[in-house]
Amino acid sequence: MISSLAAIFGALTGLVPAVLQFFTLKANNAQAIELRKLELQAAKEGVALQIDLANVQADIQQQQHIYSFANSPTGIKWVDAFATIVRPYITMFIFHLWVLIEVGLFVAAVNGGLDLAQIVPIIWDDTTKATFASILGFWFGNRSGNYAERSMAATLSLANSRTTTITPAPTVVQKPAGSRD
Repeated sequence: MISSLAAIFGALTGLVPAVLQFFTLKANNAQAIELRKLELQAAKEGVALQIDLANVQADIQQQQHIYSFANSPTGIKWVDAFATIVRPYITMFIFHLWVLIEVGLFVAAVNGGLDLAQIVPIIWDDTTKATFASILGFWFGNRSGNYAERSMAATLSLANSRTTTITPAPTVVQKPAGSRD
């Protein structure tokens, strides 16, 4: 009996290193898989940053192309002066037209018997705020009205894709064919 127990324990002790090696190999494989996932994620983020850099460089080239006319004067003074003043003149004209319309709306609202609390939302609505901010942003800030939406778009889309949650589908319980319910 003791000899049979010794044989069983001997066989089991021979299996212990194999079992330990199996669990070690399983842990190493899980670690390798996790490391590969991290490498793939880093590669995706690197591509997203390259896309962002390409978009910024394209914006810079576009701006340089748009304003390239101002970099090379024609040599004719009145043509150069006209080319220089056209955009600011149009901006000032539109701004003064806007002020005239706003003053007209204010006068019409006062003559209509509205008080200041009712007039302000009419004159200074969201569209007016956005237009005014776009003009000021163009002349004194960044040159594109939707820069905040476009900047780092690839990085933001990658970040948003990582936060997406997947909800499992509801389980359907099938009833036996003979049951009533």
